Amino acid sequence: MKLNKISGIILGIAALSQAMSCSDDFLQKSNPNQINQETYWQTENDALMALTACYDALQSTDLYNNQPDGSFGFLHRETSTDNGYKTRGAYMQGSTIWQGTSAPTDACFSKYWTACYEVIKRCNTLISNIDRVEMDQEKINSYKAEAIALRSLMYCNLTSVFRDVPYLTEPLTLETAEAPKALKADIAEGVISDMKEYVTYLPAKGSEPAGRMTREAGYAILGRIALFNQRWEDAIDAYKQVIGKASLFKSGDGSDYKANFADLFKEENENCSEILLSVHYVGGNVGEGSKFGMCYNKPCVVYEATMDLCDDFYCTDGLPIDKSALFNGSLEKGAHTHEHPDYGRYENRDPRLKATLCVPGEEWNGKKLEEWADFKNNKPYSTCVIRKWFKPEDPQNIASDSGMDYYIIRYAEVLLSLAEAMNEAGYPAADITQYINEVRARVGMPAVEEAAQIWNNGAPQALDQEYLRQIIRHERRVELAFEDLRFADLYRWGEWKTAIDNMTHEKDFYGLWTLAFSPGYRGPQDEVWPIPQSEIDTNPQLEQHAEWQ
Repeated sequence: MKLNKISGIILGIAALSQAMSCSDDFLQKSNPNQINQETYWQTENDALMALTACYDALQSTDLYNNQPDGSFGFLHRETSTDNGYKTRGAYMQGSTIWQGTSAPTDACFSKYWTACYEVIKRCNTLISNIDRVEMDQEKINSYKAEAIALRSLMYCNLTSVFRDVPYLTEPLTLETAEAPKALKADIAEGVISDMKEYVTYLPAKGSEPAGRMTREAGYAILGRIALFNQRWEDAIDAYKQVIGKASLFKSGDGSDYKANFADLFKEENENCSEILLSVHYVGGNVGEGSKFGMCYNKPCVVYEATMDLCDDFYCTDGLPIDKSALFNGSLEKGAHTHEHPDYGRYENRDPRLKATLCVPGEEWNGKKLEEWADFKNNKPYSTCVIRKWFKPEDPQNIASDSGMDYYIIRYAEVLLSLAEAMNEAGYPAADITQYINEVRARVGMPAVEEAAQIWNNGAPQALDQEYLRQIIRHERRVELAFEDLRFADLYRWGEWKTAIDNMTHEKDFYGLWTLAFSPGYRGPQDEVWPIPQSEIDTNPQLEQHAEWQ
């Protein structure tokens, strides 16, 4: 991470990370191998190392990094939804979730739980101790605000999938190590209160130290957790603090709509105005590189996109493929296969399709996708792979140690989230569509009003709440695919069963799958993640969700 370039911090992070470990040894003050928390907090450099350790924990391969085997990073999570598949079998983390066969003992749940709580633990350590450091009060407030914002983000993550979880705001001790669950609504109340109190202590965008939290990012975190908890006015108030403080990225003169989106996910553009919060990585074999772009000089078929996602990208007139006169493909069963791709289906589509996915007829490192051996011989589930986050144009870099940053929050998300909150709160359509249209205009897609009129055979179309709700949900999927928001969106919208039904239809309609996996839905238990069994086994106060008992 770029923060680690600050002189003298790298070794401090390693030492502090040991001091913040989950081991019982940390709770023993006499342990000679750990930093003594009673004497550590002496200098401003101590505080900076502690803050850097908070950011450093975001790099976990079970959080905002990813690797093909063993991790449950963001690509594994996204391909555990209706956005993707895992092609190496059931042992891949998260495979059981959309199959409806998951259990509290599945490692994916404990991996994500542990990664989020590691960040929380480090943030709590800083928040509880930084007032002891002799440094400028303004800087103390800023450091504390950064840690509170990161902690809030983690609670947003946890409550979005696990719902009710332990709410820890102070470092654990032997006496407090066993914590019960708190209700999701109560956690949201605490987090929103904290953010409202501390967000103004964060530096304005453009004045922050490199790689650090800004006020606008803080408001975006506040908006996200408010939105996810149906606190519409809190979300609106927060997001409006960000409007106009950032801008959507465009490539060159902005006339290449595909490049406007695809080039955003290139290393040279990772510091553009659109990126409100990211996890910073430094390549070059210094141990701070990202792994999520790992592809070994060929298309990555470890996880790939679903046809359901692919088909959800509209045609350039703003209509779905089954409604648009511009759709050149076939909607007949069996018309699109591995051996005989339906190339026409990829014409006249939203430019974000080919910027997000590599589809038949498109090149990956100079060769058409369907010509690669992995596609000809192994017959992956789908006929399209993930392009976002990967670098096929860089054959010498297999991206196992890449400098590409991961984007946690983009301005595009803020625009769509503000539109959603306003729509759910009952604001007039004319006040809402401007934010959706700004996102669409970046890639040359028609305004909501224009597309609605085309859909209605040229007559004006009433933009009622339900119509806009479906438009906003569509835009979130195609704009933010593989950016770790799909689980939260499906769960909070109550659309997990619909997603599973769509996956079942895909298996039947396309018949592309090579492994005997089937989507499954067991009922309410599949709409919330179970508390990891390992946590329940070691914490008598922690009770499993009723749906999983």
